[in-house]
Amino acid sequence: MDPLLPSYLSLRYESEEEHKYIVGLTGQFRGAQENGSYHLALFAYHLIFMIFIYQTIYKAKLWKPELFSAAFTTKPAEERKRYLEATSIYAFVEMNERSVFELLNLFSECEATVSKCKKQIADYRNNNLGHANLYIVSEVEFEKKIEEYDQIASAIHQLTHNGLASIFEEYFNTVDTESSQTKDDIEINLIVPNRLSDKDLESLASECLISPNFIKEQATKILRDDFGVYIELDK
Repeated sequence: MDPLLPSYLSLRYESEEEHKYIVGLTGQFRGAQENGSYHLALFAYHLIFMIFIYQTIYKAKLWKPELFSAAFTTKPAEERKRYLEATSIYAFVEMNERSVFELLNLFSECEATVSKCKKQIADYRNNNLGHANLYIVSEVEFEKKIEEYDQIASAIHQLTHNGLASIFEEYFNTVDTESSQTKDDIEINLIVPNRLSDKDLESLASECLISPNFIKEQATKILRDDFGVYIELDK
């Protein structure tokens, strides 16, 4: 089993502290899985999933600032100010998980996906992982839940595609056609400010195949050679 969730996480860390945290969680997940400690492995995977959720909500803050602001109009002024001025995804840790999931609707109406997050993620974690209730996750249950996490992550990533397309179009429009693009251009202008992931770069590679031109061909080569990302359109 090769879990997909890490490919949805930002390629660049906010800080060395975040780097240690995510690497540590990933190591705990792998170690617990190899030792058959599926209960602990699944709890680590849940935390990785929540990092993905916080990163996704931060993208909504970046890409849809007016809608993001409106989502907090009923919050106390100090709390609202804290979220609107947040520069880290971990500002959302203070929110109830179910409330964080609701913010996914900022991308598109997605109550079915939000409902899955609440029932299959939050409720399952609360009922089975968060208490000393004599419940131990079996290997079969572990594999089933990992698949559910990955399926939900894929559905959530689909919600961001319109936002990603706009980001990519803006980037292509600002590229100087007289100079060659580099890996640094992709990193500085796309990955870092937008917290892009491997899956996001796959979306960029797909976008480059639509109405291809010199700029997109350059980007395709960089994605393939420097990031190991290459996509072919289905024939």
